[in-house]
Amino acid sequence: MTRAILSVVAGAVLLAAPVVFLAQTKAPGPSKAKAKAKPAPAPPAAEPAPAQIATYPLESLKVTGNRQIPVARIIAASGLKVGLNVDKSDFDGARDRLVATGAFENVGYEYKPNASGSGYDAVLEVVEVAPLFAYRFEDLPASDEVLRAALHKQAPIFDDRIPATPAMLERFAKLVQQSAPGIAAVTGKVTLDPPATVIVFRPPGSPTNVAEVRFTGNEVLPSSVLTRTLSAVAVGVPYTERGFRQILDASVRALYDARGRIRVEFPQVTTEKADKVEGLVVTTAIKEGPVYKLGSVRLLGVAANQTAEMEKAANWQKGDIANFDDIQEGLERVRVRFRENGYLDVKGRADRDVHDAELAVDVTVTMAPGALYKMGKLAINGLDIISEPVIRKMWQIPEGRAFQPGYPESFLARVNEEGMFDNLGKTRAETNINQESHIVDVTLFFAGAGPVNKDKEGKERRPRLP
Repeated sequence: MTRAILSVVAGAVLLAAPVVFLAQTKAPGPSKAKAKAKPAPAPPAAEPAPAQIATYPLESLKVTGNRQIPVARIIAASGLKVGLNVDKSDFDGARDRLVATGAFENVGYEYKPNASGSGYDAVLEVVEVAPLFAYRFEDLPASDEVLRAALHKQAPIFDDRIPATPAMLERFAKLVQQSAPGIAAVTGKVTLDPPATVIVFRPPGSPTNVAEVRFTGNEVLPSSVLTRTLSAVAVGVPYTERGFRQILDASVRALYDARGRIRVEFPQVTTEKADKVEGLVVTTAIKEGPVYKLGSVRLLGVAANQTAEMEKAANWQKGDIANFDDIQEGLERVRVRFRENGYLDVKGRADRDVHDAELAVDVTVTMAPGALYKMGKLAINGLDIISEPVIRKMWQIPEGRAFQPGYPESFLARVNEEGMFDNLGKTRAETNINQESHIVDVTLFFAGAGPVNKDKEGKERRPRLP
């Protein structure tokens, strides 16, 4: 007869596998030929026939426990295929293959006859190594595309993120080394690369610092300007091409953006050892590109009745050379207007839409005002019971009105200019901004303030505040 039994295997996973048991032949009983004769000893019982391992087709296969690696990749790495006959050894092999990928802390499986009894339904249970990190390459004589393709071919279960376990770092470093001709060794290290943490594969040893920067191909901007700008942020920094290009984009590209050369390129960066100091001379080839003009500028996130006012404040010169310093300065002026109206968390960004055929660039400026902050309590320290009401009455932002962040300091400046108090010492304003309630409480501090000064007619001198 055939029945299913449960077996315990490594990892304490319960398996259900059909096992065939063959019926055993019963040994003959004592002979009855001579009733009084002593019974002859019974012949030894036949050895049980070995259990036959039955194989059945794999009807379905599921994966549980995965969070980062797709099911299709896990099944492909297991080697199991729906429709093929399998037995316990096939599942053991699948488990071993998945463990060998380095992607999992633990792998188990469960299989049992399906409802119709025609084959197995199976489940692969995995616990992934977490987290997975993105990776990149530095100072290697092969392109990123070539190295990444080689790793994908050798470890197809991973995409562009891998575990940072020592075994996996060593394994991937060897694969990178084999794919980078002329490199004797490669190391893989987890590195903080704000805003993320990444794995960097590079030759061993610390990068050499940048000692000098040079340029070729530049005409619009003199080398002296480029060298001065880049040297201030690059000299003394450990050199990697990726990091150096980030510095180029943040400094030199901005110079060209301000002159309408928004398609400037840095097609080649080369290095050589410096002669007089320890470090590298880094030479950047520049392709400056044509001049672009500023086309349309759209301002989004602004109330319709305020658009004209905000555009006037921004003062973007449409039709002129596309100067992105001017774009950012105009955006900042708009941001200041929002803050003056109580939107303290306002943010803004400028997105480009480049039209190469027309050598023009349209800009969309999007403002995100955020919450409206309102005036809360006003506290006044350092004044007597006569002087305090005078100042409180002069304060022109009542509780519940939109808060103006520059008003407290300007208020104190006017009080000082008007000479309202005898022997007035240092004054300051302290604001307490509640990010949850969006209420701003203000405390004014007056040091050494005497009585309120009065004019010749005996009236209190009060500043003319806006």
